[in-house]
Amino acid sequence: MGNKTFLVAALAVCAQGRAPPLPIAIDLERGLDARLATVHASPLRRVPGPITHTYGSCAALSPRGADHVVATSDSGIRASRLVWAIPRDAPSGGCISAWDEAGTLVGRSAPRRLSAREAAGAAPKPVAMTEANGFDVLGPWFDGVNALKQRQPGAGDVGRAKKRSIGIVGAGLAGLMTYLVLHQAGFSDVHVLEASDRLGGRVHTEYLSGGPSDYSYQELGAMRLPNDYVDPDSGKRYNMSDTQLVLELVRELNRMNKDRDDDLRVRVVDWIEESDNGLQYFGGIRLPDGLPPTVKQVRNDARLSQAFGYGAETRATSKKLQGALPGRGFTLKMVQNMYKAHREWNDGGLLLGKQKGDRWSEFAFVSQFLGGSLNSTDILVQQQDPQGSFWEYLYDLAYESADTWKMIDGGFSRLPRAFQPLVHGRVRFNTRVERVKHAGGKVTLEWKESFMDARFQQSTFDYAIVSAPFTVVRQWRLPGMGVTMLNAIKNLVYDTNCKVALEYSDRFWEKMANPIFGSCSTTTDIPGIGQFCYPSYNLNGTGPATLLGTYIDASSSHEVARMTTMSEEEHVRYVVDAVAEIHGEYTRRLFTGKGRRKCWSLDPNAVGAFANPSAGQHELYMPEYFKVHKNLGLVDEAKAAVTKWMVPWIKG
Repeated sequence: MGNKTFLVAALAVCAQGRAPPLPIAIDLERGLDARLATVHASPLRRVPGPITHTYGSCAALSPRGADHVVATSDSGIRASRLVWAIPRDAPSGGCISAWDEAGTLVGRSAPRRLSAREAAGAAPKPVAMTEANGFDVLGPWFDGVNALKQRQPGAGDVGRAKKRSIGIVGAGLAGLMTYLVLHQAGFSDVHVLEASDRLGGRVHTEYLSGGPSDYSYQELGAMRLPNDYVDPDSGKRYNMSDTQLVLELVRELNRMNKDRDDDLRVRVVDWIEESDNGLQYFGGIRLPDGLPPTVKQVRNDARLSQAFGYGAETRATSKKLQGALPGRGFTLKMVQNMYKAHREWNDGGLLLGKQKGDRWSEFAFVSQFLGGSLNSTDILVQQQDPQGSFWEYLYDLAYESADTWKMIDGGFSRLPRAFQPLVHGRVRFNTRVERVKHAGGKVTLEWKESFMDARFQQSTFDYAIVSAPFTVVRQWRLPGMGVTMLNAIKNLVYDTNCKVALEYSDRFWEKMANPIFGSCSTTTDIPGIGQFCYPSYNLNGTGPATLLGTYIDASSSHEVARMTTMSEEEHVRYVVDAVAEIHGEYTRRLFTGKGRRKCWSLDPNAVGAFANPSAGQHELYMPEYFKVHKNLGLVDEAKAAVTKWMVPWIKG
């Protein structure tokens, strides 16, 4: 059947060759990217009325036989360009055909063979992301793509489109992804203004000695990727759909850099999530050898852990809460499609659909709806964020239920570094935007070279895309916007965390009687410490190595506020002391003196680690993020269903 289709197509093309040329010449520009093709429609003579462009059989005698509509245009436009977003199921070997108002063929391209990459990479169409267009802002991408599948952009003037200037604020992953997408869509006048002196934003690997190949580093930002999930009911393994987007980006960057220095290649390797030999240091409990018990030892002997139990009222309230929250079936839904799960949560995530998930804070739901006492409520919600909904708890549970995990060999900073050839010469570093003006249909971004300057520098663009977090944007002078969008910028809650990386002359943790290889399984009640993370790379290696001596989030560990009052030197020493208290005094001799502290609330270019919306903020603010405000677009992580880990910076 396939050979017959190509034969008919070939005969049709031959027939075209013998006939007079059709009024509209159609050419396809190849190599734009895997998802979009540019169709040039050049009128050789005027055809009255609108023109419908379709893709389908090269032998089609009417538009009714087309596979799908590409666009509708006016034949009088010179050098018109149609952006063809190729549907995933588009058949290969078809032609772009042009039809006049009466359904008469007035133009046809040569057959187009679609590569597997083009079909697999088919992208949603660039139309307004509103509910009027079938785009669900609370669960957008997959349901929205289906609704928009047949909607194509109209024709546009090639010269004008390519001259549009776009300024991107921020060279973190969100800003870099935005540049990549615009570049692949054919925009050439795109520039990035970055406040710091590096690419990556909150993706930040700290190299204590040497570089990536020396393996003495730790992640002060994002550090791991959940890879897959095993459903406990069926035993079936599922890919984490969110992580697949990160892995696809890695593949795309490697493809783009395949002929460049191998140092730009990004390699994804295994991360060790758990270790039975992680130490559990609570209440000062130690074994006869002086070390705290391991995870496995505590699991096998309850006497090695502090006795802690809920009272009768708290147990009863906890049982009510577990019955009100979604079960394991919802976890699987999150793994498979986080967007659809987010929509389900917002519509009726609590009590089997009876209560909207984002309308209740954890504290209010437990105390007011379930009738828990203040004490029981305080106990049950203290591990998360009492002012937020249970959404953070649920997606953390889904992510942390992963069976296998991944990381980037040499550090996650290698991911933004792989963008360097693409954005070379297009990034202005050390440019901290402070003001945005809108006039004459254009956007002007203003900054100072030094805070001591009296005058601002500026650049003007047709459009600006802001990837900086709202914690930074809320300090800017902004043009007038709707009150809901302004409130989102001013009020969206962000969380912070602190990490301290310490370098030791050898991997002493791998040489203990119960060696620890990778993981963040050592935990403690020492204030301000939380957990220790050991490197999952270069196992049994020689030379210096770096561990993460503290990792705490502010919403669940309020000691962060105290830790940020310390100088970096004092904070590093505090963590060195904690390492010695838990692992042994001999570790002091192994400390090389190199330590690095990162508390994201102290970073003027971040002022927080990740967005952590309070109850109602997802549902209220997300529709605003998908709009263009005074020629400003927003790609902050707040736009994503999951607002932490690494994925939202790519999705935003």
